[in-house]
Amino acid sequence: MKTKLTVLLLAGLLTGVTTVIAGPPTGTWQTLNKPAQFEKLKAGDKIVYACNQCQSVTEVTIQSTAEAMEHCKEGATVTCPSCKAKVKVVVKGPPKNPALVREVTYVNEKGEPCLFIAKVVEKK
Repeated sequence: MKTKLTVLLLAGLLTGVTTVIAGPPTGTWQTLNKPAQFEKLKAGDKIVYACNQCQSVTEVTIQSTAEAMEHCKEGATVTCPSCKAKVKVVVKGPPKNPALVREVTYVNEKGEPCLFIAKVVEKK
């Protein structure tokens, strides 16, 4: 996953297609791939969408915890703010075994991972 992140970020930076709303991301990123991480988001938190389809990174501000939870509902769709591509939310892992952590991924119509979401962590 780190290799894909690095390749995606480098590709976006080298091609100059990085889209940022309200200025550049202001800190480091913490990838969000577990439902519990989305539950912790609150109004005012900043997240970034890193889209492999349009090679962009877009920062947005969460308006509510309910909005954040829409990003991890099995079968829901998430739209890239830059290219408007709709991707499907897929949650992997056994739903009936709380001992195992479920993982959220975003796939295109071919079932290939094509986007990830990360929380912007402010530098201290």
